Amino acid sequence: MKKCCNCENEVDINGDCGWSSTQDDYLCLWCRDSDESSLSTIYIANGDWVNKYFVGEHIRVNEEGEEIDDSVLAVKRKWVSTSAHRGHYETTIDSWTEILNGWTTASWGDDISDKKQVFNEWAENIISCNIFPPTSIAIVVDPTSNLFSTGISVLTKEPDKLKIWLSDVYKKLSESLS
Repeated sequence: MKKCCNCENEVDINGDCGWSSTQDDYLCLWCRDSDESSLSTIYIANGDWVNKYFVGEHIRVNEEGEEIDDSVLAVKRKWVSTSAHRGHYETTIDSWTEILNGWTTASWGDDISDKKQVFNEWAENIISCNIFPPTSIAIVVDPTSNLFSTGISVLTKEPDKLKIWLSDVYKKLSESLS
């Protein structure tokens, strides 16, 4: 028997267990399931292709469920506590600069959620390859303690180039995420 690298519970490595990509060690089922239930999603768009990644404290996989390492995507992720029972994740990518940050929600028919749709529609167009940014762009979707909101950040390796391309839309997107 081995110990879980997260909680120190015993793990049957010959049975059903998980694997920590970040610790290169075994996870018990509870820690694996807990990590899988709060994954961040990262969409990387570059021209006419988009790659999708899922990132947790321990899990790092692509859309097909294949493990990725820092050579593919060097990610840091942390929980930011805003009170005793509330908070959100913040996910960053090494060598990428954040140009937009905030939160969004679905369309509920009220003024706040209607404002959020400006960003949501823009992001959907990027992810669906209906809009082609001039440089690589990452749209990071992070879980929050509020089931109805999602943390959002937009990152790029070339912030000035992307801001010029966004021009007037940049302010609208920023306001939409506030």
